[in-house]
Amino acid sequence: MLDLLIYLFENYLSTKPKLNMTDITLELEEAGFKNQDISSAFEWFNHLEKLSEDSKLTDNDSLRVLSPKEYEKISDEAFAFLKFLLDAKILNSTEFEIILDQIMILNQKSINIDEMRWIVMMTLWKGGKENTYLFVEDAIYQNKSINLH
Repeated sequence: MLDLLIYLFENYLSTKPKLNMTDITLELEEAGFKNQDISSAFEWFNHLEKLSEDSKLTDNDSLRVLSPKEYEKISDEAFAFLKFLLDAKILNSTEFEIILDQIMILNQKSINIDEMRWIVMMTLWKGGKENTYLFVEDAIYQNKSINLH
């Protein structure tokens, strides 16, 4: 499903202010995406939007420990990248939690660093942090991997 999310983000959500979901659904079906996957992708973005708007978490410096399911799903490299963004104050603790929540509702077994970069970028974009998300976009298109310390 992440491929569909990225496709939606690149071709529709990040570029067009007003969207006709019926037309998008028809285009996606014509492109070969399954209706169930399309519905799930729209639900994922709707959930992200709701969390971004309604989040009441406060930003703090507490230590976040992954649950066993999160630890199993998120690669070490992907989590190190996410932690790097938190430590560098690119993400706040609320955004960090939103990203973890969005990862856990994805219907896939694991998340690698490239997938993490996309999820972070979509989350920052949805939260109105377009300038910050450009940093993450640069990370997505880099040929070399980032050295995280």
